[in-house]
Amino acid sequence: MKKGLGGHNEPSRAESMARIWWLIIFGAACYGFGALSVTADELFGIAQFYGPSGLYYFPIIGPRGLWDSWVYVFTGLAVCLFLSLVSILKLQRQGPP
Repeated sequence: MKKGLGGHNEPSRAESMARIWWLIIFGAACYGFGALSVTADELFGIAQFYGPSGLYYFPIIGPRGLWDSWVYVFTGLAVCLFLSLVSILKLQRQGPP
């Protein structure tokens, strides 16, 4: 039997690119989840120290009250979790390389 290029079990270029795309999405979602988890920990510390009058400064949108900050952080965590789960399901449906 011949070894080399052209095997029937090799994924096409489009399948490989789709797999790489979903791996990148998974990595970005995991990074975002970790970063937002640290932010949630910081918010908890601010809430303990300053109480309800504390402010959290977001780099792009500026200072926000703790209630708004919690909503933004947990919404971001939910989005990251959703993207990571979807990417896992997509990668499992494609099968092994």
